[in-house]
Amino acid sequence: VPPRSIQNCQPSPARAHGVCLDTVFLYSIGMAPNPLRHDVWWADQMAPVTLATHTTGWAALDAVLPGGGWPLGAVVECALDADTLPWRLLLPALQTAAQQGPLVLIGLPLEPNAHAWAAQGVAPERLLRLQPTGDADALWAAEQALRCPDVSLCWVHWLRPTAGLVRRLQLAASTAQRDGTRPGAWPAPLVLASHDRAHGLPASAAPLRLDIGAGDADGLTVHIRKRRGPPLAHPVRLQAPLPLRRLLPPSPPEDPTRHATECPVDRLPARLRLVHP
Repeated sequence: VPPRSIQNCQPSPARAHGVCLDTVFLYSIGMAPNPLRHDVWWADQMAPVTLATHTTGWAALDAVLPGGGWPLGAVVECALDADTLPWRLLLPALQTAAQQGPLVLIGLPLEPNAHAWAAQGVAPERLLRLQPTGDADALWAAEQALRCPDVSLCWVHWLRPTAGLVRRLQLAASTAQRDGTRPGAWPAPLVLASHDRAHGLPASAAPLRLDIGAGDADGLTVHIRKRRGPPLAHPVRLQAPLPLRRLLPPSPPEDPTRHATECPVDRLPARLRLVHP
């Protein structure tokens, strides 16, 4: 068996103009990544970790992400249902980021409930919420925020993202630095970019792209659309029950024969039953 095989895409129309835009995928069989280039890796292996990471708070998600967590100093792109935000998914990161420094929220379609966030360990005085009039203003605000070494998290919500917007945000994230002299301080901020799934891009400069469902009372499902590693065929299911659900006792399993054996009659006490003349 050869140590690697090369698979080319179908020839593109650009060949007629003397330009080859074919994509080449290199697959290894038991070969280690090239130690001389950390920005190149075999397509069936995880990329070498070049960015600092922080755990997502979900073991199932950490297990499939390069570095075992959220990349710091890089854009994490989240595609969402309309008028939803992934509070449950990001809550562990928000809690840790609030201990690191200010959280800058730009253009979020839903207003954070300060009392609920405080109950979950996110101090309201750490939140800085901006409501720009468009994506260009949102990008400008994010670029200014990422120049501040105190900011620990910057979350931008696009109305209609473009490749240029994401590229500039990724550039700002990659150059952002925090004060690393404090013990346990993140070396770079966590940068999030969310948008309505209907306005998603076919390609993006973000190193990590997620598609997050609205979820149910017991958890939510995360599809990893892009990571620095092999494609992930199946979504990741996170057991993240709603806070109110955790306060309720578990429901006993329903007996399938109960309705068949009981007579479907009025079970009110006799003194409360209606009496017809």
